[in-house]
Amino acid sequence: MSEVLSPVALCALCDELGADAACSFAHHYLDLLDGRVQHLTEALAGDDAETAWVVALSLHSSSAMVGAQALADASRALATQLRAGALAAARLVLCDLAALATATARALLAFLARPVPGLVSASA
Repeated sequence: MSEVLSPVALCALCDELGADAACSFAHHYLDLLDGRVQHLTEALAGDDAETAWVVALSLHSSSAMVGAQALADASRALATQLRAGALAAARLVLCDLAALATATARALLAFLARPVPGLVSASA
């Protein structure tokens, strides 16, 4: 579908949990996405590496679940930099991560707006 979103993971989540739960998770992910990026930004601005690390790990796992692999990879890279104490490098990763979050949100919203076999069947 796009370089930021692979629908395969979301379809797998649908197969595992059901269409309603998968769509609910994706919408919840979108609802929290901007706040997570903001929380990361604030934590790094305040040199709070521990808080930023926890948020980055959460963003990594939830992004992977919805098929946002590029954002998951950027979140993991950020967490790695934070664990190493490299705050300056982490701030550089955050710039890319914020742009990826915006692109991911657009792609996921577009994906959820169209009928997809497996994702619509449970709500139909």
